[in-house]
Amino acid sequence: MTQDDLLDKRVWEHWYEDNTEYVKQSDKEEIFEDSDIGHIVLTDFMLNNQTKHLGYCSPQDPSGIDYIQPTIFTDNGQVEFYNDIGWTSDNKRKALEKLRLDWQDVFPIVYKTRIKCDGEFYSGIIVDFNEGK
Repeated sequence: MTQDDLLDKRVWEHWYEDNTEYVKQSDKEEIFEDSDIGHIVLTDFMLNNQTKHLGYCSPQDPSGIDYIQPTIFTDNGQVEFYNDIGWTSDNKRKALEKLRLDWQDVFPIVYKTRIKCDGEFYSGIIVDFNEGK
């Protein structure tokens, strides 16, 4: 999935099958927390240095960054802010290199979806890798 894909269709269905991740376009204009289908939605991100980026997240279950999984598109690839096995110093360095920024220029990150979930645009703050509110 690319930034252009999400600009074309702002909602995508998301699921895992046989240890493989799949996505497909959705015609939905709003998603709901009680849906049994996972969704990825177009999301705006504002880094600490006030630069804006597009990306995506899954706001259906806002109980933690592990469910929301915010991700930013860059010219150097996607930058994820959650990793279920944790972050090494090297992994953090590589992620920051994709943004071509230092930690203090990136965090905290404020983000807001362009699609409503249960009638509201979802927003949050990423304070560090694997840490959000």
